[in-house]
Amino acid sequence: MLTAVTVQREENPMTATDVVAPRRRGALFLLGAQWGRYLSQILGIIVLARLVGPADFGIVALGASVAGLAAVLGDFGLSMAALRAPSLDDHQRTTLFWLNAGVGALASALVVAVAPPLAAVFDDDRLVTVLLLLAPAFLLRSASAQLRVELNRSGRLGRLAVAELAGDVSGLAVAVTVALFGAGYFALALQGTVAAAMTLLLAFVLTPWRPGLPRRGADVRGLLAFGGNTFAVHALNYASTNVGTIMIARTASDQVIGLFNRATQLVNLPIDQVITPLTRVVIPHLADASGPDEIGARLARFQTLLCFPAFAYLSLLVATARPSVEVVLGHAWADAAVFVPILAVAAVFQTLGYAQYWAFVSTGRSAMLLASETVGRVAMIALTVALSFSGPLAVASAVAAGQFLLWAAAALIFLPRTGVPSAALVRAGLPPLAVFLAAWAVASAADAAFFTPLEPLARLICTAGVWVIVVSALSPLLARRDLRLLLATIRRR
Repeated sequence: MLTAVTVQREENPMTATDVVAPRRRGALFLLGAQWGRYLSQILGIIVLARLVGPADFGIVALGASVAGLAAVLGDFGLSMAALRAPSLDDHQRTTLFWLNAGVGALASALVVAVAPPLAAVFDDDRLVTVLLLLAPAFLLRSASAQLRVELNRSGRLGRLAVAELAGDVSGLAVAVTVALFGAGYFALALQGTVAAAMTLLLAFVLTPWRPGLPRRGADVRGLLAFGGNTFAVHALNYASTNVGTIMIARTASDQVIGLFNRATQLVNLPIDQVITPLTRVVIPHLADASGPDEIGARLARFQTLLCFPAFAYLSLLVATARPSVEVVLGHAWADAAVFVPILAVAAVFQTLGYAQYWAFVSTGRSAMLLASETVGRVAMIALTVALSFSGPLAVASAVAAGQFLLWAAAALIFLPRTGVPSAALVRAGLPPLAVFLAAWAVASAADAAFFTPLEPLARLICTAGVWVIVVSALSPLLARRDLRLLLATIRRR
């Protein structure tokens, strides 16, 4: 059973003890700050795309894809284990801090060690510089992980938001400054390390808790067991997400890698910016649920809160893909638009799958989560490798097919075993999916029939106008309950 001081080795649902559920105002502040991070990153995409060419973006994307496993290793699932633990004493928190820092140091060392052989494999010496600049970020992120968890658990979400937003803005400012001097890929690789350093500094200053010296004897076996399963899930996620970039690099130029990377970021960035803070809100919120049915009901509401804005963005982006890319990134990036519709399909099923992930975590079924993820991720990796020689679009299609298999495996096979009704989550996603699928279809048809000859900005405005009209007409008809839930959530304080 769960005790007051540790997470059990068996997998039972978490219970509400001293986990501090975030205050609603703090949660909304965190979500608002996350959108500030999103806007800063969009600004970075716009500015850096005009200062740095697709080839430089491509080489940094390749280096980040290969080195990305170090980020997963540096956390080792311990931040999620600590976040969902009913209680942590000071000895446990200190032990987790030093474990994270030690694993982060190992991850950074591994990135440095693989830099020369990786550059030899891809016959590009720039990869050495890229990886050496990326490497410190993994140690810095790992060292700040438990400090950020502590801010989260203590309800200081405003401070957490400040630390993370300031880190992103600092990294962007340095990257833009360096890029202005013509150091393209150098600026991009440096951005993440600067952001991680600032986040660590502010997290340390803003967190009242201080880790002591490392010492033995803390009971963290249950946390390590949960973290190990979570790490395996994240490692599979990393492999399946980045294998596309790596396989494209084996058959295409840096230019194509850069186009694929920017398209992926345009599709996923807004969703990624919402998921991290929403997970921090959802997991503690589920702590006092009376059972799987209540967890399912709460998750269905969160599914709506996530799907409505996510599907709206994806629908509008796909309908206006070409003019949006040209307006946001510039004409040199126009060919990135061909990847957007396929990657958006993947993002739809990825969005639907987040509530499943929260269900597995909140019920303590990390081993079942791992089994579910393994089915879809392995299929995605196999498809990507098999289709990679057919070209970059085939790689994007493999990613979309893999995300569908991942969602279907969880919904039909694994989630029902937790007792959480998967049908409720599916139903929650259907109204926004219907509204925004129809809006995409009508807006795309209008674009093809009337707006294609226009200049990119005019074309974007006209197609988006049709999209808004369709959404305004259909939302009250097909998603009235969802609109009421969204408005009620916004009005609450």
